[in-house]
Amino acid sequence: MSSVTTAEFRRLARSSPWLWRTLEFRWGGAQDETRHAWIRRPGSLRVEDDRGGLVEAVAETRPFPGARADFGWGWEPKPGRWPSAVEPEFASDGLVEVVPDAFDIDYDSPFFRNYHWVAMLNPVEFARGEWDDGHAVELSEPSIVDHHGREAWQVTARSTPGYEPTCECCALLAGRFDFDLQVWVPGPPSVIRLDRQTGLCVWIEGDGPAELDVEILAVDQPLGDDLFRRP
Repeated sequence: MSSVTTAEFRRLARSSPWLWRTLEFRWGGAQDETRHAWIRRPGSLRVEDDRGGLVEAVAETRPFPGARADFGWGWEPKPGRWPSAVEPEFASDGLVEVVPDAFDIDYDSPFFRNYHWVAMLNPVEFARGEWDDGHAVELSEPSIVDHHGREAWQVTARSTPGYEPTCECCALLAGRFDFDLQVWVPGPPSVIRLDRQTGLCVWIEGDGPAELDVEILAVDQPLGDDLFRRP
């Protein structure tokens, strides 16, 4: 493959929940220390600091861990499904054309610290929403690049007032949400990269130093239960 289109980039941005099962990577940014993570979908996570110290280890067995719902006879664990249990609509290239949009699908697990993490793992916000008869995120200059020795798809991305980030306070693109007007106020454009194999957002660069840099170390390698247990 010698070139990529913005339509293909959007499909890749929708696809991460169905492209991989286990992942090992390091990540950091301009203001964050580098950390090392292992994920085994659907709900297992281990995070270490750059010295190998344990930061987090979880192995969730059900969607929406800790969430409860009132069904009229008392509070019960919130029912849900993992993304792996649902089938998206795929395009002919094997990437996702339409994401299942049901309230009972847990797209956020395994969760770590904030929704910037969630959006990094599942950057569907680059492909979501509409504005003024166009896309809510304007993409230009698509290209195929090398990122830490792996193929990545790169674009210049600019949000519009129709941008729908996973969380307004942890958006991947520059700008802010005006809560009085209930609209997104766009910021300057950013250079974005998605890892071709996994769909992860692995690079964000605005006006200053890189805001996100992910180095993927292994994909779909066996990860045992002991890795996700606290000592």
